[in-house]
Amino acid sequence: MKVQTAELSSCVETVETYFHGILDELEAMRTLLVDLFDRGPVDSAVARARIEPNVRRFLSTTDIVGAGYVAARGALSDEALYLAWWQGDDQQLLAESDAPGTGDPLDYTRHPWFRTPERTGRSYVTGPYVDFVCTDEYVMTSTAPVLSRGRMVGVVGADTLVETLEGLLLPAMRSADATLVNDQGRTVVSADPHLATGNLVDLSAYAEVLPCRDLPMSVVRR
Repeated sequence: MKVQTAELSSCVETVETYFHGILDELEAMRTLLVDLFDRGPVDSAVARARIEPNVRRFLSTTDIVGAGYVAARGALSDEALYLAWWQGDDQQLLAESDAPGTGDPLDYTRHPWFRTPERTGRSYVTGPYVDFVCTDEYVMTSTAPVLSRGRMVGVVGADTLVETLEGLLLPAMRSADATLVNDQGRTVVSADPHLATGNLVDLSAYAEVLPCRDLPMSVVRR
C-alpha cells in the first residue's frame, strides 16, 4: 500500500531539490560540450578547457566532491579513454586512471554511471557504491549523456559523498522514521541504525513508498 504523508513528502522534496540541482548544472556542462563536438573533431585539451571553468565553479559553490567530463571510447581525436575530472578540496585534475590492483588503464565504460546513460540516453544517479577510483568512500554519482551527431561522446557527472547526504538528509529522515533507497532497494541513508549504507531491503515490507521525481530513488517507511 502506498500512502503519502507530509513527513515523507518533505524528505522526498529535499532529495529532489538536491539531485535536480546537480542535474541542472550537468545540463549546462553538457550543452557546452555538445556545441563543441557538433563543430567537428575534439581533442582532450580542448574538451578539458571547455568545461573547466564551469566545473571549478561547481566544486567551489556546492558540496560535491568531484565533477567533470568522461569521454566515450574513441570520441576524442587524441585519447581512447580520458577523464576531464576534478576532485577534492584542491580540485585536482584526474586525466587518466589505473584500475585498482592491476595498474592497467581503467576501462570505466563498464560502470553503471557510464553504461546506463549510454543505454537510455537519459540522466541517471548511480549508487551507493565505494568509489575505488577517486575517493575510496561511498558515493552517489549523477551523470548525463553528451550526445552529438547521433552518438554518445561521453558523460558529464558529479560525485556526492554519502556522508554529505547523511548530513543533509538524516534530520528529516529521523523525524519521519524513513529510509532513502535506490531503484534496486539498497539503502542510501536511513533513520534505522540497523540499516547501513548499501544494505538491501525488502520493499514489500514497507507500508509507505514515495518515489523521487525522475530519480532512481524512493523514500520508504514501515
